[in-house]
Amino acid sequence: MATVLTAILLAGCGGPTEASPSPTPTSSPTPSVGQTPSPEAPDVAQGIASTCDELLANPSLSAVTGSAVATEPETLWSTAAEVAGGLLCGFETDELSGTIVALPADRAESLAVTEAECAPFYDAVECIGTGSSDEFTVAVSFLTVTQTQAEVDTVARLRDAAVDAVRVAARTPLAEPPAVPPSCNDLADLIDPSAVLRADEIFPVPIMEGDFPFDRRVVEGTDLVRACDWSELTDFRELQVVIVPGGADRWDKVTDRFGGTVSPIDGADATESQGDHGLRILVRGSEDLLLVEGRFGEPGDAESMDDIRTVARQLLALS
Repeated sequence: MATVLTAILLAGCGGPTEASPSPTPTSSPTPSVGQTPSPEAPDVAQGIASTCDELLANPSLSAVTGSAVATEPETLWSTAAEVAGGLLCGFETDELSGTIVALPADRAESLAVTEAECAPFYDAVECIGTGSSDEFTVAVSFLTVTQTQAEVDTVARLRDAAVDAVRVAARTPLAEPPAVPPSCNDLADLIDPSAVLRADEIFPVPIMEGDFPFDRRVVEGTDLVRACDWSELTDFRELQVVIVPGGADRWDKVTDRFGGTVSPIDGADATESQGDHGLRILVRGSEDLLLVEGRFGEPGDAESMDDIRTVARQLLALS
């Protein structure tokens, strides 16, 4: 009996049996995820920063034009080209006078690149050449009196030289294109040209012979400007409205060129000028540049400056 008790006691003194430790789970290595590269910033559209004097000084151009001098524009067509990121330059030499236009290609889609050519233009011959330079469309033109292969060769050389000059011209970031102004028909409904011209029958064209000049045809054909003309043929009065979308920030440069007497309209910057055969108001809208011009044959047939101001005020409400 004692032997049995001893065996039981000895068995109880062994203590609890330790459980085998569970294997520690091994964590699977997390695959290294590389950083997603930041997308490259899109290229910023570029316009031309060079002036006409700088462009004409390019060796390629001066080899064709000689000592060409940039002419001071009397219209807003060059302003419209600058707002679009381009450049429109008139030039003169003893042998050649013409126009060079360079516009960002995506804003000059209607300006087709064609072979150099010369064709009759009213009582003269107009030679035109177009080409492309990187992201720009370039067009050149001059008037002459003869239509021979020599003139075609000259305009081709002028075009090629202008393309070279634009290719190396200074650049500047280009703003988004502004909204296109209302059509001439819509503007006519707004301003009532017949009241300004004091005529029951008016025509939606200026009094002129032949086509518009090259610079206007280019900028108007590419929707960089809204230019509208009305005329009456009894006393030969004309009314013109020009809207340069986004042109308000060119105010100082344009007024230096146009001059005139400071005469604000409804708190907006404006200048007025009057000559022997015309009167004009230039207005700085919130975004656009506005021009209203009346033309006449004799001073006694002139439009009223008050009527011209009324038109400017109506256009200002749109800008």
